[in-house]
Amino acid sequence: MRLSWLLRALLLLPVGILSWSCANSITSSLDGKACDARGSCSSGYVCDTTATPPTCVRPADLPAQDGEAGQSAQPVPCSTGEVSCDSGCSHLDSDAKNCGGCDATCTAPAHGAGVCLDSVCNFACTKGYAACGSVCVDFQTDPDNCGDCGARCPDPVGGSAVCMAGKCQVSCAPNLTSCGDQCQDTSSNPSNCGACGTVCAPGLVCSGGACKASCEGTLSNCSGACLDLTVSANNCGACGAACASPVHGSSLCAASKCDFACEDGFDKCDAACIDTSQSPTNCGSCGHACDAPANGVATCTAKQCGSTCNVGFAKCGDTCVKTDSDPANCGGCGKACAQNEVCSSSKCTSSCPGSTQNCSGACVNLTSDPSNCSACAMMCNPGSHGSAACTTSSCSLNCDPGYSLCGAACQNLDSDPQNCGKCGVSCPTAANGVSVCAAKQCVVSCNNGYTKCTNQCIDESSDPKNCGACGKACGAGQVCQGGKCTTDCGTKTTCGASCVDTTSDTSNCGACATVCTSPAHSAPKCDKGKCGFQCQSPFIACGMACIDPRSDINNCNACNAKCPAVPGGMPTCTNGQCGVGCASGNSVCDSKCVDTKSDPNNCGSCGKKCKGKGMGMGNGNGNGTCLLGLCLL
Repeated sequence: MRLSWLLRALLLLPVGILSWSCANSITSSLDGKACDARGSCSSGYVCDTTATPPTCVRPADLPAQDGEAGQSAQPVPCSTGEVSCDSGCSHLDSDAKNCGGCDATCTAPAHGAGVCLDSVCNFACTKGYAACGSVCVDFQTDPDNCGDCGARCPDPVGGSAVCMAGKCQVSCAPNLTSCGDQCQDTSSNPSNCGACGTVCAPGLVCSGGACKASCEGTLSNCSGACLDLTVSANNCGACGAACASPVHGSSLCAASKCDFACEDGFDKCDAACIDTSQSPTNCGSCGHACDAPANGVATCTAKQCGSTCNVGFAKCGDTCVKTDSDPANCGGCGKACAQNEVCSSSKCTSSCPGSTQNCSGACVNLTSDPSNCSACAMMCNPGSHGSAACTTSSCSLNCDPGYSLCGAACQNLDSDPQNCGKCGVSCPTAANGVSVCAAKQCVVSCNNGYTKCTNQCIDESSDPKNCGACGKACGAGQVCQGGKCTTDCGTKTTCGASCVDTTSDTSNCGACATVCTSPAHSAPKCDKGKCGFQCQSPFIACGMACIDPRSDINNCNACNAKCPAVPGGMPTCTNGQCGVGCASGNSVCDSKCVDTKSDPNNCGSCGKKCKGKGMGMGNGNGNGTCLLGLCLL
């Protein structure tokens, strides 16, 4: 008990000093200093309005007026409902610069402005932008939120998705042609040979934009496409070996080796294309990560680091706080409670009311506080496309608009093939094609050379039920050969009533009825009688799976490139760059998760070090003691 009292006393000594000295913009040595614009001075001083200019003096030194000695001059009064702050008279329930308390500032993401609603910070987006979670987006041009929050435009093979006038469109790489929602190489694609929709007849290949019997010169036959494997980005060095295409970049293949090029204004940072003028993980240069305060996010503007606070939190210096419960900023920035007091409803009091609990001087609800969920300091972790939440004393996630909580993750039910329309609804494997999720519905995209008939991919050249066209069936005793019903398969293999090439047919690969299957985000293929698969861009092959190197923490940038573990938080992968996601209540300091209430190297804010015994506060060697965000003397 004695030790606890001593620590509390030591703690409150600097708190008292700091809270007094930060009462307004006038320094603590006020003798002879000018009064502020309202005729106010700090505690212990009054304004001598007879001086020119008006000057702060001690009450005893105030000149007598009208025969009376030492009368206290009164500052300019504020209107009813207003409070006097350094910035002037303020309505604390609506002033974004003094929200819930003096100097408690509301922040906002890019293209937004901080607002104060009923003493709680929020933000409003500027004209032309709308709020999606914690950011402001343009529904007309943002491919990740095209027309609505979370409505992400799918990336086409060989190109990139763009959003124009709120509609998804395709931007194709050089030398590729837009055919519907895909980018095709009409010089080699047998389904679009020479022009979109021009399909080569069975047995022919596409070489140089024309259907031919065989590939010309040194070109390789990849399922009917004649390609130069030394430069084909989707077949680099071997058929189906696709190069990764980063966001804001395009894949390249040179001398059978993968590479990529970035759009104008973006720099190569590892395997990603980054705008270093506004990337908080690469601010000003690749690898320069900005710090993020607890309950806030790092920002980068014009290559300079900064931060904004989450909705519900106000900014006090470099920290994000709730002035209604923070004992170091109770009712305003720098207004600390005395020893043995707690902060409740923006006021210092002796005990926490009702069902709230005392957690390091803050009165919180353990059933709903993500920083103190079920117990003090029991922090909840955030997630991709969602913020940390505490519901009935259990950690959960509040998903961003456009996303739904499926298990422990926020998913986009519009486009996720593993959660299509509803959580847990997986799109089935499609023979001779790939099943994708679009507008909450599973649809089939067929491989080259196959036609979609009643949501199935069939080969019109050999399918006896769809011979030459969907629904055109061959008669009894007939087979389908080259899209026509006949009685003889010739050089092809007879599989039932179908005449097939077992070296390339994914339904009869190597032998009749041997169906090739593929993992999610890929299409099956049959090459020289052996089954394989080709991943859909931007996914790349990793073992027997297709992974997204832009967001997979176990394969960030490349296959098996695992992001390192983060004490106190979790690793993240954004645009192919590993990052840090901290539990609610922890700050990101130098790419690590720390508790600035107790870390002597980051006490109160990132980089503020506590010196050892007898050395006071300041930027010392960090081996001192930090308690409740303050260095103990």
